[in-house]
Amino acid sequence: MLDLFGCPHLERILDGYQRAAPLADGWRDRVGLHQLFPLLVHTVLFGRGYADGALTTARAALMR
Repeated sequence: MLDLFGCPHLERILDGYQRAAPLADGWRDRVGLHQLFPLLVHTVLFGRGYADGALTTARAALMR
């Protein structure tokens, strides 16, 4: 979620997280899959402005 809407200093946050509780290998490859549901919810709640992002994310997840 931090990455989805543009968190400032995201890399610093992720570095701290990795030191405290390392994520599984390949986690970056799965970020889009985890972002898909919130994108779809935002599309329903706030309109078509989120639809393109949701479709792009879904297509990328299917290509993996």
